[in-house]
Amino acid sequence: MKYLKNFVIPFKGLSIGVHQFGWEIDRRFFEEVENSEIHDAKLSVRLSFELQERMLILQFNIDGFVVVNCDRCLFDLELPVKIDQTVFVKFGEEDLDETEEIIVIPETDYQIDVSRNIYEFVVLSLPMRKVHGEDENGESLCNVEMLNKMNEYVGEKKVDPRWDKLKNLKLDK
Repeated sequence: MKYLKNFVIPFKGLSIGVHQFGWEIDRRFFEEVENSEIHDAKLSVRLSFELQERMLILQFNIDGFVVVNCDRCLFDLELPVKIDQTVFVKFGEEDLDETEEIIVIPETDYQIDVSRNIYEFVVLSLPMRKVHGEDENGESLCNVEMLNKMNEYVGEKKVDPRWDKLKNLKLDK
Protein backbone atom coordinates (compact mmCIF):
# COMPACT_ATOMS: atom_id res chain seq x y z
CA MET A 1 0.00 0.00 0.00
CA LYS A 2 2.98 2.30 0.36
CA TYR A 3 3.41 2.57 -3.40
CA LEU A 4 -0.21 3.68 -3.85
CA LYS A 5 0.39 6.65 -1.53
CA ASN A 6 2.02 8.30 -4.56
CA PHE A 7 -1.48 8.65 -6.03
CA VAL A 8 -2.95 10.66 -3.16
CA ILE A 9 -3.39 14.32 -4.08
CA PRO A 10 -3.77 16.82 -1.22
CA PHE A 11 -5.96 19.47 -2.85
CA LYS A 12 -6.71 21.79 0.11
CA GLY A 13 -3.41 23.62 -0.34
CA LEU A 14 -3.77 24.01 -4.11
CA SER A 15 -4.91 27.23 -5.74
CA ILE A 16 -8.10 27.29 -7.79
CA GLY A 17 -7.31 26.38 -11.36
CA VAL A 18 -5.77 23.57 -13.39
CA HIS A 19 -2.88 21.49 -12.08
CA GLN A 20 -1.02 18.73 -13.92
CA PHE A 21 0.08 15.42 -12.42
CA GLY A 22 1.81 12.48 -14.03
CA TRP A 23 2.95 8.98 -13.16
CA GLU A 24 4.70 6.08 -14.86
CA ILE A 25 3.02 2.87 -13.73
CA ASP A 26 4.59 -0.58 -13.75
CA ARG A 27 3.96 -3.93 -12.07
CA ARG A 28 4.35 -2.45 -8.54
CA PHE A 29 1.05 -0.61 -8.92
CA PHE A 30 -0.89 -3.78 -9.70
CA GLU A 31 0.93 -5.83 -7.03
CA GLU A 32 -0.57 -3.50 -4.43
CA VAL A 33 -4.11 -4.26 -5.64
CA GLU A 34 -5.56 -7.47 -4.24
CA ASN A 35 -6.54 -10.14 -6.81
CA SER A 36 -5.37 -8.11 -9.78
CA GLU A 37 -5.29 -10.04 -13.06
CA ILE A 38 -2.63 -7.65 -14.38
CA HIS A 39 0.89 -8.77 -13.51
CA ASP A 40 2.97 -6.26 -15.42
CA ALA A 41 2.47 -2.92 -17.12
CA LYS A 42 4.09 0.08 -18.67
CA LEU A 43 1.57 2.90 -18.47
CA SER A 44 1.92 6.63 -18.68
CA VAL A 45 -0.77 8.44 -16.68
CA ARG A 46 -1.42 12.15 -17.14
CA LEU A 47 -3.97 13.86 -14.93
CA SER A 48 -5.36 17.31 -15.51
CA PHE A 49 -6.68 18.28 -12.09
CA GLU A 50 -9.01 21.28 -12.11
CA LEU A 51 -9.84 22.65 -8.68
CA GLN A 52 -13.01 24.73 -8.56
CA GLU A 53 -14.71 26.21 -5.54
CA ARG A 54 -17.34 23.45 -5.18
CA MET A 55 -16.00 20.72 -7.44
CA LEU A 56 -12.93 18.95 -8.84
CA ILE A 57 -12.65 17.93 -12.48
CA LEU A 58 -10.21 15.08 -13.11
CA GLN A 59 -9.24 14.31 -16.71
CA PHE A 60 -7.26 11.08 -16.98
CA ASN A 61 -5.13 10.19 -20.01
CA ILE A 62 -3.64 6.71 -19.74
CA ASP A 63 -1.49 5.23 -22.50
CA GLY A 64 0.70 2.12 -22.70
CA PHE A 65 0.24 -1.61 -22.25
CA VAL A 66 -0.51 -4.20 -19.59
CA VAL A 67 0.45 -7.87 -19.37
CA VAL A 68 -2.18 -10.45 -18.41
CA ASN A 69 -2.50 -14.21 -18.83
CA CYS A 70 -3.97 -15.43 -22.10
CA ASP A 71 -7.32 -17.11 -21.45
CA ARG A 72 -6.45 -19.88 -23.92
CA CYS A 73 -2.79 -20.82 -23.34
CA LEU A 74 -2.14 -19.07 -19.98
CA PHE A 75 1.06 -17.42 -21.25
CA ASP A 76 1.76 -13.68 -21.04
CA LEU A 77 -0.36 -11.51 -23.29
CA GLU A 78 0.45 -7.85 -23.86
CA LEU A 79 -2.61 -5.66 -24.37
CA PRO A 80 -2.56 -2.00 -25.41
CA VAL A 81 -4.28 0.57 -23.22
CA LYS A 82 -5.46 4.01 -24.32
CA ILE A 83 -7.92 5.79 -22.04
CA ASP A 84 -9.35 9.30 -21.91
CA GLN A 85 -11.77 9.61 -19.01
CA THR A 86 -13.22 12.53 -17.05
CA VAL A 87 -14.44 12.30 -13.45
CA PHE A 88 -16.31 15.02 -11.57
CA VAL A 89 -15.78 15.13 -7.82
CA LYS A 90 -18.41 17.04 -5.88
CA PHE A 91 -18.41 18.00 -2.23
CA GLY A 92 -21.48 17.05 -0.25
CA GLU A 93 -23.16 14.40 1.88
CA GLU A 94 -21.36 11.07 2.12
CA ASP A 95 -24.45 8.98 1.41
CA LEU A 96 -25.28 10.47 -2.01
CA ASP A 97 -25.26 8.09 -4.95
CA GLU A 98 -22.11 7.93 -7.04
CA THR A 99 -21.81 7.08 -10.72
CA GLU A 100 -18.86 6.30 -12.98
CA GLU A 101 -18.39 9.94 -13.84
CA ILE A 102 -19.47 11.59 -10.58
CA ILE A 103 -17.98 11.00 -7.15
CA VAL A 104 -19.25 12.71 -4.01
CA ILE A 105 -16.84 13.23 -1.12
CA PRO A 106 -17.38 14.91 2.26
CA GLU A 107 -16.62 18.61 2.44
CA THR A 108 -14.13 17.88 5.22
CA ASP A 109 -11.86 15.85 2.91
CA TYR A 110 -8.59 17.52 2.05
CA GLN A 111 -7.10 14.91 -0.30
CA ILE A 112 -8.19 12.41 -2.92
CA ASP A 113 -6.72 9.03 -3.85
CA VAL A 114 -6.86 8.53 -7.64
CA SER A 115 -5.26 5.05 -7.63
CA ARG A 116 -8.67 3.36 -7.51
CA ASN A 117 -9.84 5.39 -10.52
CA ILE A 118 -6.73 4.51 -12.50
CA TYR A 119 -7.04 0.81 -11.68
CA GLU A 120 -10.73 0.66 -12.59
CA PHE A 121 -10.23 2.52 -15.87
CA VAL A 122 -7.44 0.15 -16.91
CA VAL A 123 -9.29 -3.04 -15.95
CA LEU A 124 -12.53 -1.92 -17.60
CA SER A 125 -10.65 -1.11 -20.82
CA LEU A 126 -9.50 -4.73 -21.18
CA PRO A 127 -11.52 -7.10 -23.37
CA MET A 128 -13.67 -9.77 -21.72
CA ARG A 129 -11.82 -12.53 -23.57
CA LYS A 130 -8.07 -12.06 -23.51
CA VAL A 131 -6.39 -14.28 -26.10
CA HIS A 132 -3.43 -14.04 -28.43
CA GLY A 133 -4.29 -12.94 -31.94
CA GLU A 134 -3.54 -14.72 -35.17
CA ASP A 135 -0.66 -14.36 -37.60
CA GLU A 136 -1.09 -13.49 -41.28
CA ASN A 137 -1.80 -17.19 -42.07
CA GLY A 138 -4.65 -17.35 -39.58
CA GLU A 139 -2.65 -19.43 -37.09
CA SER A 140 -3.05 -18.70 -33.40
CA LEU A 141 -0.11 -16.96 -31.70
CA CYS A 142 -0.81 -18.88 -28.48
CA ASN A 143 1.92 -21.09 -27.06
CA VAL A 144 1.65 -24.29 -29.15
CA GLU A 145 3.35 -26.46 -26.53
CA MET A 146 0.82 -25.49 -23.88
CA LEU A 147 -2.14 -26.00 -26.23
CA ASN A 148 -0.85 -29.49 -27.08
CA LYS A 149 -0.54 -30.35 -23.38
CA MET A 150 -4.08 -29.16 -22.73
CA ASN A 151 -5.41 -31.21 -25.68
CA GLU A 152 -3.65 -34.31 -24.31
CA TYR A 153 -5.28 -33.77 -20.95
CA VAL A 154 -8.74 -33.31 -22.46
CA GLY A 155 -8.28 -36.51 -24.48
CA GLU A 156 -7.44 -38.54 -21.35
CA LYS A 157 -10.94 -38.43 -19.89
CA LYS A 158 -11.73 -41.81 -18.37
CA VAL A 159 -15.31 -42.60 -17.57
CA ASP A 160 -16.10 -44.69 -14.54
CA PRO A 161 -17.79 -47.87 -15.86
CA ARG A 162 -20.43 -47.67 -13.13
CA TRP A 163 -21.89 -44.61 -14.89
CA ASP A 164 -22.25 -46.59 -18.13
CA LYS A 165 -24.55 -49.06 -16.33
CA LEU A 166 -26.82 -46.17 -15.33
CA LYS A 167 -27.30 -45.16 -18.96
CA ASN A 168 -29.18 -48.42 -19.55
CA LEU A 169 -31.55 -47.79 -16.68
CA LYS A 170 -35.09 -46.96 -17.84
CA LEU A 171 -37.37 -45.00 -15.61
CA ASP A 172 -41.15 -45.33 -15.89
CA LYS A 173 -43.24 -42.33 -15.17
